[in-house]
Amino acid sequence: MTVVLTGATGFLGSRLLRALLAGGRTVAALGRDAAGQPLAARLETALRACGAKDGELADARGRLTAVPADLTRPGLGLKPVDHDRLAEEAEAVWHCAAALSLIDTEDTLAPVNVGGTHRLTELADRSPAHVPLLYFSTAYVAAGPDAGSANGRPAPVPSALEAVTGYERTKRRAEAVVRDWAASRQRPALILRPSLLATDRPLPPDAAQQPFSTLGTGLAELIGQAPPLLRRGILHRRPGLPRVRLRLLGDPAAHMNIVPVEYAVDAALRLAALPHRPGVSTYHLVHPVETPAPLLVAAVNELVPGVELVLRPAVDRPNLIEQQINPMLANFLRRDWRSRTDDHTPLHEVLPGLAGPAPVDIAYLRAAMNFLAPELG
Repeated sequence: MTVVLTGATGFLGSRLLRALLAGGRTVAALGRDAAGQPLAARLETALRACGAKDGELADARGRLTAVPADLTRPGLGLKPVDHDRLAEEAEAVWHCAAALSLIDTEDTLAPVNVGGTHRLTELADRSPAHVPLLYFSTAYVAAGPDAGSANGRPAPVPSALEAVTGYERTKRRAEAVVRDWAASRQRPALILRPSLLATDRPLPPDAAQQPFSTLGTGLAELIGQAPPLLRRGILHRRPGLPRVRLRLLGDPAAHMNIVPVEYAVDAALRLAALPHRPGVSTYHLVHPVETPAPLLVAAVNELVPGVELVLRPAVDRPNLIEQQINPMLANFLRRDWRSRTDDHTPLHEVLPGLAGPAPVDIAYLRAAMNFLAPELG
């Protein structure tokens, strides 16, 4: 039997792939060949970026099959015989792939995020009746009460009014695809909703990134564009000289829920191992402690000690640096990224053996940004 997995070259999917292989599973990873790099090579690169060494990769090659596929095409772009064989051999179908963007429109993202989910339900349709579909959504689809329940409590149902970005709207629609499929076919399905995923482990430049490493890279690039003298002043606080003061556009009262990807993967695998009846069970893979936005600002401040960063709900007459940095940070600081899961069952109640996630403190945030200071020049 084979685990079918999409998104295995991504930040979350690559770590799930590594964990599945470490557990002795045989995996068929669906994805695209890239220009100059076939899918098999991309999968190996992704595993190396997660920390896999030569011995682990050699073992993986015997149980990992790269299946070039296209989520936007009928039958995933596979030959019908290959599509049916894949479905018949499946022991689980994990759907991690997504077009992730906080600025693209719903129409742009829908072919992958909604249409691709339709394609995966069609594949799962042809698998044995007990095979579950496990779909990774996002905690930020927002929630409201529903007549259905997960683990004896009301299952959060996405609200169109509260889904802000095009990405969230497509994930909300994709959840509806999964719910409709599970209800109409009487099949088991899990909707897994992680919050902002992060890791405090180093990420190679060619690795799939996460929001905070993207922030760190953008910050390093911005500093790298500054004249050498200003660059030195930003990266090193000089005694007797004032710090550069920058006003960041954001809500000082905002919070964000940041969950270590390692914890999310462990929880997802443990949830998948539970018995599930036909229908959908929804779980939130979130941190039990919300992170206040000022803590992220403090972490950035430690990376650039020559700068004094202050949060402001409005910035009048922004200077040149503020004009460049505020769009970069706005997605994190102007919006409240709490987990929105007041009515969900905490994971430690569902999974008593699950170790709690690492605390997200300043040290964790600094490491998560994977900040590589530019040359001083």
